[in-house]
Amino acid sequence: MKRFFVLSLVGLVVTSAGTAAAQATADSARTMKRAGTPDSTSKRVNLKVKVDANVAAAATVSADSAQAIALAQIPEGGKVNSGELHMEDGKLVYDVNVVPNGKKTVRMVRVDAMTGAIVKDTQYGGVKGVAKKHAQHEKEEKAQKSPPDSAKKP
Repeated sequence: MKRFFVLSLVGLVVTSAGTAAAQATADSARTMKRAGTPDSTSKRVNLKVKVDANVAAAATVSADSAQAIALAQIPEGGKVNSGELHMEDGKLVYDVNVVPNGKKTVRMVRVDAMTGAIVKDTQYGGVKGVAKKHAQHEKEEKAQKSPPDSAKKP
């Protein structure tokens, strides 16, 4: 009787731990914490996933980790505007767009989703950087002005 009770208890713990881990992975796989802002704990940046769900689940580096790696590349710090998970040259990679603090540029940091290594780091300055930063700013303002989905009537 005791053995049955212990085995049942162990099975319950293993099942609930697996469910909790799956929920945490799903959250990090679709969004990234907005780091670099005062309200970074409550706001998240949507992550565009341009691969099959099974391929995305194979990534060993989470979206939040890829964001932290990208921010560590920028010495003056910055704010993450967007992220994307896609295949590039046969590799699964995250593209993280960061606006450095005090600059009118945008940096796109490409992080390998399997190893966490930085594959590419490109800074867009001049007209292209300003245009990209302006587009991100307008997107943020539009998101703040629009009511939440639950407030919209069908």
